[in-house]
This record gives sequence, structure tokens and C-alpha cells, in this order.
Amino acid sequence: MAAIDFKALSERLRNDLSRVNRWRKVVRGLSIVVYLFVFCWMMFVLLGGYLAGYIGVENYSLMTQYILPVFMGFVVLNFAFSRSLMKFQQQESDIMRSVMSTLFPSYVFFFSLQIDYRILSGSKLFNTSFSDPAFGATTYGYLEVPHGDQSLYVADIGVSYGLLNKLAQNSVTGYFVMLYRYVLRPLFASRYESSAHNFRGMFGWCRLEKTFKGTTLILPDHLEQKVGYLAKNIQALKKRYNARFMHLEDPEFENYFAVYADDEVAARMILTPAMMRHITRLREAFGHDIMLSFSKNTFYYAAVMPEGFLCLRTQALDNEHLLEQIYDEVNLACRVADELRLN
Repeated sequence: MAAIDFKALSERLRNDLSRVNRWRKVVRGLSIVVYLFVFCWMMFVLLGGYLAGYIGVENYSLMTQYILPVFMGFVVLNFAFSRSLMKFQQQESDIMRSVMSTLFPSYVFFFSLQIDYRILSGSKLFNTSFSDPAFGATTYGYLEVPHGDQSLYVADIGVSYGLLNKLAQNSVTGYFVMLYRYVLRPLFASRYESSAHNFRGMFGWCRLEKTFKGTTLILPDHLEQKVGYLAKNIQALKKRYNARFMHLEDPEFENYFAVYADDEVAARMILTPAMMRHITRLREAFGHDIMLSFSKNTFYYAAVMPEGFLCLRTQALDNEHLLEQIYDEVNLACRVADELRLN
């Protein structure tokens, strides 16, 4: 494959990237105003009685005269926010299609198709089952990469599950979950649409020529005792799937990973010394935590990326480094099967 001139490609896409960046700023500004208003409105509804008692009924009545014009202003702002968000997402999708077709012409790129929940459940990486009504997942795009007789799939996904999802289905607690997820979190989230998810990032899977017994989970070693998305999952994963900790004779590998398996013999067949070296190099190349699992005849892997995987980042929108970063991450994610010599 010929070397890619990222600077020339960036120059060709400069106007489109600048336009997307402007829409991103508009969406971010409007989202802050809209969600702050929603938060204040909810507090006013919940605490209106206390406020009337504190400032007096006369002052409270005077203040309520402004509710209608303020609410009409909110309707206009919310309409502008919705249209801006739609415009931004459409332009981002268009430019990502152009970028992906240029950088990876042999890959098939999808924006509208959704991953089957059973694939996510089969990975055992998200501590959920396909039948769990509190489980939700959104696919923001995925690649199909030819790999011998099989294909490797790499997706940008958001996954929501667990206690918050269950509370969201309750008629009482659901109100507060909605307030947290759709009003407070968007104010601080890297991307608006990521605010409702426990996990946002890269997820890949590939069918194997061999079938192994049970499930082998390879998880970040240093997070088990910490608070956070991955740490909370590890204990639950072990309990749910009866996975037992395995000690392996590779100190460098164990600096990054802890292995849990329900069949130690099968796990050792998978994690040969060569395989552990490959996984260690893969982790170093990614530069951040990754999770992997082998279940029956399928290999899965995932990495947290709060700003998304198959989308434009906020950094370096005006130069070639953005495109080079996208190329490196996608290229590495799609080379996983080759790096681990899976087939």
C-alpha cells in the first residue's frame, strides 16, 4: 500500500473539517445552555413550594409571570440545538465516509447498521446477557475487514447496562436517572451522545478456526481495586461467569493484564508464551487499557475511547494529525487478528 500523504489529504478536506468544527462548537454551546435550562426548570418544579415560602407568595407570583416567555425562548433554543446537532452529525458522517474510503479503500464501512446484542453478550466483557431488559447498545459505525476466509469486525459502540438502567425503568427513580444522564452528564461528556453510556469506545470481534472450551477473559490488571467502569465490571464478571484468576509465568504480561477463566486448560492453550508477547505488544501500541476475551470460536476485544472511535476528535481538526491519528487507531484495531496470529 502506497504511503498516505496526510497533509495533502487534510488540505483537500480543510473546508469540510473547518465546517464540522464550527458546527461542533455551536452544538457544544447550545447544549450547555439547553441542559442548564432544563436542570434549572426541574429544580424549579421540584422546589417551587419551598421557593414560594422563602421569597414570599407575592414575589413568587411576580416571578411566575416570566415563565411563559422564558419557556418560549427555551423552545426556540431547543429547536436550534436539535437542528444543529442533526447537521453536525450528518456532516461528520459524510466526512468520515470520505476519510475511510480514502484511507482504507478495501474495507466496508457502515454507519446505519446496528450490532446484534448477542455479539456483545457473547464477549462477556459487558457483564450482561442478551435477555437483560436493562441492557442497551448503540452502534455509531463499524468496519468489515476481509481476513482470510473470515472477516474481522471493528465497531464504535456505546453500551448502557447495570443498576442505572434498571433504575431508569422504575417510575420513581427513572426521573432522577434521566436527570443525571440526559441533563447533568452532557454538560461534561466528551461527546453529547456518549453521556447515556457506561462504555463508549472500540469493540472488535473475529471468528476463529479453532473452538475452545469455556471463556477466557483478559482484563486490565491495575483496575480491580479501583472505582470506575472497568473496575466495577471485573468482580461482577468473575461472579457471573464463575471465572477464576490464573497466574501465568510472564511478568511483563501480568504488569498489564489479569486473566480469568472457567477452564484453565483451555486458557493455557490460548495464552502461549508467544501469544502473551503479542498481546503485550498490542497493549503498548494502543497506549491505553484494552480488554480481550476468547469464547468458544470467537475472539473479542474492546478499548474505552470517550470521544468515540470512528468519528472526528476535537483535537487537531485543522491539520493532518487528526487524520493520522484516525488512521493509526483504525489500522491497529484492524490488524489485531494478524498481530495475535489468530488464524
